[in-house]
Amino acid sequence: MSAWHSAAPAHSDPWRSWLVYPGSLTRRIVERAGAMRVEVIAERSLFPNADEYGALGRPQRRLAFVREVLLHARTRPVVLAHSIVARADLDGAWNALRGLGSRPLAAMLFNDPRVRRGPFEFARIDARHPLWRRAAQLRGEPLPVLRARRSRFSLHDRPLVVTEVFLPALGELGA
Repeated sequence: MSAWHSAAPAHSDPWRSWLVYPGSLTRRIVERAGAMRVEVIAERSLFPNADEYGALGRPQRRLAFVREVLLHARTRPVVLAHSIVARADLDGAWNALRGLGSRPLAAMLFNDPRVRRGPFEFARIDARHPLWRRAAQLRGEPLPVLRARRSRFSLHDRPLVVTEVFLPALGELGA
């Protein structure tokens, strides 16, 4: 399993500008590619990945609502986004997740002034991490070590954790 850390990547890291970008990643992809599409892969109750329990602030082995989407720049998948929230919060603070469909989560997170974003955590993930395996499965091909970031959003003191896994094609959009 990969270790998550709060230290920003080095300035020489070619992924740095994507990893530390504080605004909507969706908006930035649109700015670079001219078009973007959200493909919903899954919306279901699952156990969070082992490294997500602490980020969500939950005891282990409790089901959560998980939303996975691929962000496509033009026609190429560039980001696997994996969001988790306590199932009870679907009837409370995060009830808007239920009807989101193929709209970007960013529209909800960045347009509501009550939503607060916590600091980023960063990781390099490989075949030992379930999100790397998920990305490889969805792409249908082996992948290199991937860069990922995650952050915790809060609404009415209820957490939502968003992990974004950067696929190789994202690098083709430039820094």
